[in-house]
Amino acid sequence: MRIYRTYYWLAAVALLFSLGCATRLTRPGTSPGDIDAERREQLKLALCLLLDRQIRTWRVATQLKTGGVELCGEDVQYIFGFFVLDRETFRDDYRKVAPDIGLESGLRVWEVLADFQDLTTRLKKGDKIVEVDGKPISSFESFAKAMEKPWKTGRLSIKLIRRSGEEVSFSLEGKPACDYRAAVIERDLINAYADGKNVFVTTGLIRFAQSDDELAIVLGHEFAHNALGHVRQMQAQSMAGMLIDLAILVFGGVDTGGLFSQMGRLVYSKDFEADADYMGLYFTARAGYDIQIAPSLWRRMAVEHPGSIKGTWLATHPSTPERAVTLKEIIEEIEKKRAEGLALLPEREEKTPSSKPTEYELEPLFRD
Repeated sequence: MRIYRTYYWLAAVALLFSLGCATRLTRPGTSPGDIDAERREQLKLALCLLLDRQIRTWRVATQLKTGGVELCGEDVQYIFGFFVLDRETFRDDYRKVAPDIGLESGLRVWEVLADFQDLTTRLKKGDKIVEVDGKPISSFESFAKAMEKPWKTGRLSIKLIRRSGEEVSFSLEGKPACDYRAAVIERDLINAYADGKNVFVTTGLIRFAQSDDELAIVLGHEFAHNALGHVRQMQAQSMAGMLIDLAILVFGGVDTGGLFSQMGRLVYSKDFEADADYMGLYFTARAGYDIQIAPSLWRRMAVEHPGSIKGTWLATHPSTPERAVTLKEIIEEIEKKRAEGLALLPEREEKTPSSKPTEYELEPLFRD
């Protein structure tokens, strides 16, 4: 047996050396410096692309937030139509290449919406924000703190330093908008989700959305989740399910593995998604985007996720055939209201006077 093992080792070594005898080509040499320079260039391009996607999302979201302000209940604040960046908030590799794309130190204006300002109050890309309402600005955190009052009042006094070194001051008037923020996260998965206050879209979804109209439909859907309080309701349902899991464990000695907690999250999820589709198209229509493409968008999504074509009891979304048909009906309702000159507001379900809230009843989907 030992002789055979020795033979196998010798054969393996011989094979290794025989592979080393293959014909090799003389390739141009590369230097570590060239590789580092190329790495920096690729990081710069990646950062530019990420910022472009964030600005695109911000522009569409701003139009949705201002156009749909009547749909957000009490979740309203004033916005001023400019987007700021602080390179110190970037991850390390992006922070190193930020100067290469013109992002200097300090809190900088990166994008400005023209319809929020006129020629006398025009912020410019690259302006460094040094004061807000007389408060010095040294970081994104200090800016957010100083903006708390302007976001409530709609009046903002701001001091800037231009790239030329010129110091200027403006007073700006804000516009009411839904108090929801939209952010892009670097993930290839095609997805978007809301957390009750913010909306997150993946870079995979940004690539998937072929136009701003498609992106608006997705963002409108997620804004609707926030406006309808779905996240809070699902958290409450999950908590109720967790109490059942705990009771079974304590009194029955059975570990459910969180089954009822999970079921609590799923029990109304299809209804939540259907309601978000409904109100989401109102968000989209009021912002001036094309709602006619909504069914085709979800058909394309079904092609990317074929499993969504079939409906199952535990599915968290309506099946895509059901969704497409329902969206067509919603579009007809919206277009009928447009033709009749009616306000584009979703129909609200009224509770009957005899209904009595139970101990575990959740807040209504629509707020008066």
